[in-house]
Amino acid sequence: MTHSFDKSTIVTLAGLNLALSYENAAVDRLEKRLSESMDPQVKEKIDRHLEQTREQQDRLKLTIRTLGGEPLTENGRLPVPEPPPSLKEMIERGSTPNEREVWESINDLIIERAEVILYEGGIQALELLKADRRAIKILEKNLKEEEAYAIWLEKNNPRIAKRLMKKQLEDRKKKLLTEETPVSATTT
Repeated sequence: MTHSFDKSTIVTLAGLNLALSYENAAVDRLEKRLSESMDPQVKEKIDRHLEQTREQQDRLKLTIRTLGGEPLTENGRLPVPEPPPSLKEMIERGSTPNEREVWESINDLIIERAEVILYEGGIQALELLKADRRAIKILEKNLKEEEAYAIWLEKNNPRIAKRLMKKQLEDRKKKLLTEETPVSATTT
């Protein structure tokens, strides 16, 4: 079945599918983060945002179908910073789980801020085209959820990083004390 769409509908469907492709990629990233994260508070927030992201996917798919389009199943590419290969290898090989958690949490914030920018741009473009108002409302709802998670990350990342690094230092001290205790016990 082929549809004859006007230009506004074509652009609207393309914009909605673009947003969907990023949410598809976000689900994969959030599932991976949830399985790797060590911090209970971060895990809880990731789990909640994963649930929201799946709801965002469902809203986008429904709106695309309502407009007569077919939802994409492909993933867009999320904007995750990547250091040069030599530095990346050093970071991955030499980082503790706590340090990786901090690094990934910073990447989470970058991704969420990028999603906010993409949603804002999409909304502006659809408003200029006087596109379907329901589609714009869906994008605005998704935008609010992305903004809320980004704000939480921005506010809490420093505190979480401090807590994780403090725990790492405490664990190192305990390990050093444990290693020193048998030596001093044998010398007395």
